[in-house]
Amino acid sequence: MSVGAIAPKAPGLDARTRLNVFLRRSRSLPPHLRTGVAVEPLVKEAGERVYFRIRPADRNRAAARERGTATVVLCVMAEPYAPGSLPFANSTLLYRELGVRTPRILEEAPELGVTALEDLGDELLQAVWAEGGAHVSVLYDEAVDIVARIQHEGARLAETPAASRFRAFSARLDAGLFLRELRFFTEHFLNGYAGLRLNGPALGELESLFEALAEEAAGGPPALAHRDFHSRNLIAGDGPVASGAPRVLWVIDHQDSRLGPRSYDLMSLVRDPYVATGDAARPPFREPDLVARFRDAAGVRGDPSELLAEFDAVALQRNLKALGTYGFQVSRRGNDVYRRYVAPTLRMVRENLERHSGRSDRRRLGLLLADVPTG
Repeated sequence: MSVGAIAPKAPGLDARTRLNVFLRRSRSLPPHLRTGVAVEPLVKEAGERVYFRIRPADRNRAAARERGTATVVLCVMAEPYAPGSLPFANSTLLYRELGVRTPRILEEAPELGVTALEDLGDELLQAVWAEGGAHVSVLYDEAVDIVARIQHEGARLAETPAASRFRAFSARLDAGLFLRELRFFTEHFLNGYAGLRLNGPALGELESLFEALAEEAAGGPPALAHRDFHSRNLIAGDGPVASGAPRVLWVIDHQDSRLGPRSYDLMSLVRDPYVATGDAARPPFREPDLVARFRDAAGVRGDPSELLAEFDAVALQRNLKALGTYGFQVSRRGNDVYRRYVAPTLRMVRENLERHSGRSDRRRLGLLLADVPTG
């Protein structure tokens, strides 16, 4: 499993202590991954979890290669958790039921707050895009097919008694959640990051516009959604022999999966700031091509313009929500990694608003956000 190619934060003493206890007690890890190991701290961006890659000591590497277990990733939660309560464990079972590739959980120790995961490496789709190459477009086609599979197989599973085992089917991306995320944008991006303080009437108008946007974004036909489907949550790993493909996509960070608008995951993939950094950068695909592929793979019927209207409303809400996250990380957490994603995300927001400038609500929102700095 990859945890992202960013500078790791120093893990707390408690996390390292619990990790060492887990290694001593582990029932599943082979001996060369329990003693005399090298521990590499890793962090997955904004998450509260701390990750460590466990490597065998130099003297054990040859034996590790022979056994086919060279490394493992340990996820250390902020604190211990009750058995059976870990959302990631539940969603891992769900995605394997859906036939979507995701890292296996090798062992759980809830009393320590530690989970051992299959290590798929560090080749995020974002990194593959940065390197270039014709195979990038093939991987994006596969990503769209994965979105369609999640929706199609999710709909099938939802009609069976087995659905009650999975939390995703009882949680929703609804207008209330969307509105809370938009208010988070106001607090942590407009106020905290950009230093803008809207006066009473302007703030009231913004709240009214956000209420309408939240309702519109949540109004499309529902489907099972990953909820954070983008280039940093897709790993280009080795393909199974049966697949015939040398590189295939594996899905990570699916613990927040839930029912939501059918366009949500597709929009997260194609309006992804992580592959649009810089003022002139563009993602490695044509958006209309991926939307058309999704329509075919997911069996979307009806007027294409209806899906595109849903798509833009959801994209606008999602991109504003992302700016709230970036603002919080920069202004409250001192995590400047996110500053680079502000400009491309704002550009996507403004392009979205411009496409719909014939609507008075979009024009008003554009005017209220006109003075937001990009740096």
